[in-house]
Amino acid sequence: MFKFFSFFSQKQQIRNSFFALLYGFLSAIAINLFLNNAQSYSVGVTGIAQLLQAVLATLGIDLSMSILLIFFNVPLFLFAWRAFGIKYIVYSLLAVGSNIVFLRLIPEAVIVKDQLTNTLVGSALVGLGIGLCFNSGFSTGGTDIIVNYIQLHYHKKVGFLNNLLNSGTLIITALFFDLGRTVYSLLGMLITSYLMDSVFVLQKDVNILVFTKNSAPIADALKKFVHGATLVKGTGIYTGENTDIIIIVAQKGQLNYLKQLVQAIDPNAFLSTQATDAELGNYRRVFEN
Repeated sequence: MFKFFSFFSQKQQIRNSFFALLYGFLSAIAINLFLNNAQSYSVGVTGIAQLLQAVLATLGIDLSMSILLIFFNVPLFLFAWRAFGIKYIVYSLLAVGSNIVFLRLIPEAVIVKDQLTNTLVGSALVGLGIGLCFNSGFSTGGTDIIVNYIQLHYHKKVGFLNNLLNSGTLIITALFFDLGRTVYSLLGMLITSYLMDSVFVLQKDVNILVFTKNSAPIADALKKFVHGATLVKGTGIYTGENTDIIIIVAQKGQLNYLKQLVQAIDPNAFLSTQATDAELGNYRRVFEN
């Protein structure tokens, strides 16, 4: 059993590291090959750094994007360390660090000249990378740390929160530059937020009903599950046999785990799910599925 958990932990570490590096790569491609060409700004700290770099450039000051990212992320990582713990920090640091490295390695180039295409592709890549990191239990640094904290404690969707935080970037863009740049940045931010919400399944809740005639061992196994469950006694309409119903509200990303658990104990169990929202009560969200 210990070997199994050790192996699972190792697999999880490899998976998290892969997605952290993947985010850094996708974000760097999005910025250097698409968003910069569209003069469109990304979400969060990356967008703030892009905007500040552009504003400083108008003043004749050339400041590296990498330095700006480091400057903005340091205080936010100190907050994340206290709020989420060292494990969250490790992979988030890897995500930010890989982004900084890839921004240096991948040269700025023009692949597509159309401003709209550059905005759409670049924003989609950023949203995909952020969503994959969130799903793996860590953020991509910057304002994502704040978004993750609010989503965990107040059950707000990450895309919506990102839009609120990014409104400041849009206002400054409108003040310093033309309206067209602001509109393209807004469009890109909405696309990024949509991709984040679509990929980040752990923020979505499901109501799970398990119909079984062998509820005792399933109930014992569920005592180790992060969310609670309720057992209801029932009777089959056609057979007249006793059928227990186990009701669970969990995060969508945990559904596969629950399916495997139930099937391993009772292959004849019937399981149904329905999208839901946990509004009140002692419902504790977790980052990992």
